[in-house]
Amino acid sequence: MKIHFIFILLLFSGITLYSQTGNVGIDNPSPGSKLTVNGSFAATYRQVSTSGTVGINDYYLAYNGGTNGTLTLPAAINGFGNFIGRTYHFKNTGTAILSITANGTELIDNQSGAGISSVDVPAGYYAFFISKGTTTGTTWELILLSSSDNLPAAASTYAFSTVSTTTRQTLPATTGPYLGSEIIYPQGTVLNTGNALNTSTGRFTAPTNGYYMFYGSTQFDNSLVSGTPTFNFTVLYLIKNFSTTPNNVLVQSFQPNPGSLVGVNVSCITYLNAGETVSMAGVAAVSSGSVYQVIVSSLYGYKIAN
Repeated sequence: MKIHFIFILLLFSGITLYSQTGNVGIDNPSPGSKLTVNGSFAATYRQVSTSGTVGINDYYLAYNGGTNGTLTLPAAINGFGNFIGRTYHFKNTGTAILSITANGTELIDNQSGAGISSVDVPAGYYAFFISKGTTTGTTWELILLSSSDNLPAAASTYAFSTVSTTTRQTLPATTGPYLGSEIIYPQGTVLNTGNALNTSTGRFTAPTNGYYMFYGSTQFDNSLVSGTPTFNFTVLYLIKNFSTTPNNVLVQSFQPNPGSLVGVNVSCITYLNAGETVSMAGVAAVSSGSVYQVIVSSLYGYKIAN
């Protein structure tokens, strides 16, 4: 009865339905695929602002929430009703993080290995999923995760940048083994997504696992230190996990006998696990006295990849 009703609708709408060797064409007399449509195609568009479950009649969902939310993909079905090949489109049109989560113990294949339980879709991003038809393990495949403007949102890269310091930081000079001191940023930041950088300690703490880029610079400047001692050498470091492994140097810049003033910069890309830190530190030996000073210090960075 339903088939007859659809046929009547097509008949009165002026649309011609063709069949050829098992293929179906709509306004196409020679369908070369199982279904060929000579015209536009429309599917369900739904806006959501809170967490929930993706339905069997959903196709495109736009999440416009202002707080973090989760949309859970349908549970896999074994046998009759299995929906292998079903696709879902998600767009985060809100201002928070949208998480697309597999149902129960199911996983999402993101081509990284064993699979993951959820995929975060930052504000302004789009995600495309397809069912693999399996009922255990990776039951969904992430086809695409991309930004609408091809630039990642600050919330997903944890970008930060300090204000260049205008106050001098006095640090202990080394007389034997290198004595490193972390550089701080009392003038604050221009940008500090998620407060990942602690300006009082100078440490950036990785919010999530991934590859991060850092660039730092400072000026070793003894022009206002008593006696204006010259530097025997200066070293500027980027150090990983300074509080537990202060000798875990990522990169360094060594300057021998630079006088009483020298500008130095360092940069690197490194992998960090969530909770690990990176900070900039200095070491210097001086011709007299026991201290040295740095000024015009700055540090910036952001996450570049998972």
